Amino acid sequence: TVIFADVANFTAMSEKLDPEEVHQVMDGCFKILMDEIHQCEGTINQFTGDGVMALFGAPVAHEDHAQRACRAALAVQKAMADYGKEIRQQYGAVFQMRIGLNSGPVIVGAIGDDLRMDYTAVGDTTNLAARVEQHTEPGQVFLSRETQNIIKDYFKSEAVGKMTLKGKANPQPIYRLLSESPHVRNRF
Repeated sequence: TVIFADVANFTAMSEKLDPEEVHQVMDGCFKILMDEIHQCEGTINQFTGDGVMALFGAPVAHEDHAQRACRAALAVQKAMADYGKEIRQQYGAVFQMRIGLNSGPVIVGAIGDDLRMDYTAVGDTTNLAARVEQHTEPGQVFLSRETQNIIKDYFKSEAVGKMTLKGKANPQPIYRLLSESPHVRNRF
């Protein structure tokens, strides 16, 4: 399962704050993302200016990769809600994350050359996760149908509807992740 997470309306927030303040805000944001993703044994393989790409099920294989990714996404949003209140009080800025998930086959490995090497995942699964995230509402977690099919017995979600996503021939069904089902026992 691939997660993309970024700060909603980052450019508008950056215009209001000086670069040092933006750095402080993002440093706190990245700490929360790392803590919650690593808690669920995910791997952050890419930092963007205002977010991350994370993998669950690679390089460490987990049969419950989608459940782990959903737990991490919900934990991130919960922590970001509290962090957003701090940012509003301290800087007067709105701070929310958007998180998109997709599950499926990916090619993982090192890409680059002798000067720069990155571990990443490539393929349609990764591309769809990025597109889902781009359409996610601030403060929410959106899922592809593939992820929804895996986690439906473990988490509560609701259909958002079909969305036209760049690079996809047909509109894609999208779901909003709401919470973990109460009858599911957390394994970690």
